[in-house]
Amino acid sequence: MTYILTDAISFLLSRTYSRMKNIFLKKLKKYGITPEQWVLLAKISEEEGISPTDLSLVSLRDKPYTTRLIEKLEENGLIFKEESKSDRRSALIYLTKRGAKVKKEIIPIADEINEWLVENMEENEVKVLKNLLHKMYANIQSHS
Repeated sequence: MTYILTDAISFLLSRTYSRMKNIFLKKLKKYGITPEQWVLLAKISEEEGISPTDLSLVSLRDKPYTTRLIEKLEENGLIFKEESKSDRRSALIYLTKRGAKVKKEIIPIADEINEWLVENMEENEVKVLKNLLHKMYANIQSHS
């Protein structure tokens, strides 16, 4: 079988992600955050009081990089940290009122981009696609 770059699943995923990220980056510019920071902001809104360690697992970034993202969000007044009552060495992270407002404004943008990704697809195709992407992620995880 001949290798054709533009038929490789890794290339197709990368190309789609790159284009989607560039569009999202432009739309996030007015909020002063990056797509990587958005992942953290969205997760904090889903799980107020999350630890930096748990955020690094969600963001798929190492702890030092995640810490820098957290610091930037805190500098921008979007989140705040509180000392954990159960473990004083650990901090828990929460959205500020400003962070909640920004998150609320960005959700429609994220939804719109997700809609663009699947416009021309039937609902069952979207379900199959999500299932396949989860399987692909599990497959690649088993090799790392």
